[in-house]
Amino acid sequence: MGLQRTQPQEKSEFQLRPSEVIFTLVGIAVVVWNFVRFAEQPEFFSWWVLLLIPLGWLGADFVSGVVHWAGDTWGTEKTPILGWRFVRPFRFHHAYPLDMLKTNFWTTNGDTVLAAMPMLLFPFFMPLDTTWGLALGVTVCIMGIGGMWTSQFHLWSHMKTPPRLVRWAQNCRLILTRAHHQKHHKVPFQANYCITNGWCNPILTAIRFFPAMEFVVSNLTGLKPRPETENDRIAAENEARENAAAAGAA
Repeated sequence: MGLQRTQPQEKSEFQLRPSEVIFTLVGIAVVVWNFVRFAEQPEFFSWWVLLLIPLGWLGADFVSGVVHWAGDTWGTEKTPILGWRFVRPFRFHHAYPLDMLKTNFWTTNGDTVLAAMPMLLFPFFMPLDTTWGLALGVTVCIMGIGGMWTSQFHLWSHMKTPPRLVRWAQNCRLILTRAHHQKHHKVPFQANYCITNGWCNPILTAIRFFPAMEFVVSNLTGLKPRPETENDRIAAENEARENAAAAGAA
């Protein structure tokens, strides 16, 4: 099967890289600096700014779904540049969903913070002294905050007993819940792609958003969705058959 472990079973497949620590710390610093700049604007303390929080949180969920769908659907771990760093973690997670519980904070979040950085930097290019600039800057920043912690929310959704505060946030549907995300981890792994809080999933499922996107991308590029799926299915069946035969022989 294509997705073989490179680390011992007791360790996470994805080991700590110094860059992940740097990405996470820089991301946190950028968020703090954004709010310092927001607070300099009197309008930031207006009642309508509160309405931007759920809007940004919804946007973060949508972005997480598009990124997750792309990683699950296109290319293989051998795809140049993006294969090993972007595609493989998504496919590996389907094969070993609990491996992420063995990772540390920095490994869980580092690459996600980097991916969210364009949204976190967006407010620096907005005229915050205007109403529209402040509104757009705050909304996209909230999207970035949701995006940068999406992998952490995802990890918590795989815990049977997450921390109490996390359980409260899950119960309030502020972040991804275990029950909601488990629907994604059923073959063929093509449901509930949005993993920040899952708010967008019912809507996108109802309008068949991702199947439509696959149709468009396939027709424009000639690419085949999930090119490894059939090979992996056959390999998995063969592996199960061999394991059963070995167990019987023992």
